[in-house]
Amino acid sequence: MRRTRLIPALALCLVLLVTAGCGTPQRTAAVPRPEGKLAVVGFTNPIYNWQLLAGYLDEEGRPVPDGTLSALDSVLIDTLHRHQVYDFITPDSVAPCQELVVFEESGMPKLSSWKYWLGVGKCVQADVLLVPQVTHWREREGTTSGVTHAASVALEFFLIDVKNERMTRARYEETQVGLLENLFTARKFADRGGAWVTATRLASDGIEEKLMELGL
Repeated sequence: MRRTRLIPALALCLVLLVTAGCGTPQRTAAVPRPEGKLAVVGFTNPIYNWQLLAGYLDEEGRPVPDGTLSALDSVLIDTLHRHQVYDFITPDSVAPCQELVVFEESGMPKLSSWKYWLGVGKCVQADVLLVPQVTHWREREGTTSGVTHAASVALEFFLIDVKNERMTRARYEETQVGLLENLFTARKFADRGGAWVTATRLASDGIEEKLMELGL
């Protein structure tokens, strides 16, 4: 089996040079916290384009493996708490409204999805609704030291201003590559211990990054 090695000696030296003297990064949100009552939806997995709020799927009809959504929900809540976001309507409390509001396949895909999530936001009486979705998931094939196929994920985060009917989108997409294939990933390479990581770890990094981008 052909394996891609991640830690050539030269690459390791470059990482040490990049990270040396930089100190611990101070991560701060890119924008102010959203105002008003926040509600957080659990991760969903659109598998058809008509279920999307924006964009297109590379391939329709491919659901994520069982257990993935609940694992991502746990990471999402833990990350919000780590960012000191505690006062929000939880996914469990939003779920009844997701069942109550009807998702209409009206032939106008994005409009239907938009009306659905806006309806969920109004049902749960939130000012702001966070809708996280996973649209691509490929698990690592190999080990931490070598892979035949690297992990790959795509996540969407939509922050819906329910009252003003506006939406902010943040997309995270990553297929892990070796350091020498992209030296700009040196910090991530170091943060991940110089290893090929799982899809869940990629998604965790994406959740961290995009919540910051949305002010959460």
